[in-house]
Amino acid sequence: MAVLKSDKLLSFFPENMRAEWERYGFDFNEVREVRLRVNQPVRVLCGKEIRLSMVYGERDMEEIFRYLCHDSVYAYEEERKQGYIMADGGHRIGITGELAAAENGRYIAKYIRYINIRFAHEHKRIAEGIIDYIYDAENGRPLNTLIISPPGLGKTTLLRDTIRLLSNGYKGFGGCNVGVVDERGEIAGAYRGSALLDCGERTDIITGGDKRQGISILVRTFAPRVIAIDEIGGEPDAQAIFYAGVSGCGVIATAHGGSLEDIRKKRELGGLFEKDIFKRFILLSADNALARCASIYDERGNELCGRKLLREYA
Repeated sequence: MAVLKSDKLLSFFPENMRAEWERYGFDFNEVREVRLRVNQPVRVLCGKEIRLSMVYGERDMEEIFRYLCHDSVYAYEEERKQGYIMADGGHRIGITGELAAAENGRYIAKYIRYINIRFAHEHKRIAEGIIDYIYDAENGRPLNTLIISPPGLGKTTLLRDTIRLLSNGYKGFGGCNVGVVDERGEIAGAYRGSALLDCGERTDIITGGDKRQGISILVRTFAPRVIAIDEIGGEPDAQAIFYAGVSGCGVIATAHGGSLEDIRKKRELGGLFEKDIFKRFILLSADNALARCASIYDERGNELCGRKLLREYA
């Protein structure tokens, strides 16, 4: 489904459901999430959570899901096994309900009863406040950096803008080749391999595949100065990052967590700490008004910058 970032919220719903959404007059650029739960009021997150009067039943949820799949549910079978589907533009649609066993010990959502639409928005210049901390002016290169946050606080958005600044250049840094391994198309909002969101003019992007394969292709054929990766977690991801590091590339990555200690405790990622792969850690948090803040640490966990408000630009 070709949903571009400029389209309205109603583009995510079948035509017979759009009139009700249109009455609310939501500004698409302000909406972060729409949560649909069978037989429960719809909730919209846009700075604050808003409870709507709309309630969708089982048939409604199935209709919405088929629409999001372009009426080709089986074409999205592999994504369904991962618990989400992607809409063009980098929007991630979480799905769950009753699961059925699939091959290789995996499961697939059989009856869709819960849908969470998370919208990808560009917020340019939010990385300007952190870029000086992750750039080594003496050696003329970015430092290996891990962006850490709980889900939904914008680590992918911050990663995207960091990629853009490193690619285009900023202040005394003239810009460099950046390779992006974008497995799910969320970073670049990729559609058929092309970036719909601005990742900079010196950026090459690989969608699909896995991190190790993507990094290998970039290192061998595109000579990136920096490789960017979203949501590292397991041992294969750690190995991929180590491979990039020993290949002479800088690494900018993100991971789920609420603190540095959360990441250190993950057995799969512990080796990255032992080898001092990352030289900077950016920890994202939010205040009561959901304003995003960043704290910056060096490789030893020393705080370089306390909670710094990330200014957002639509």
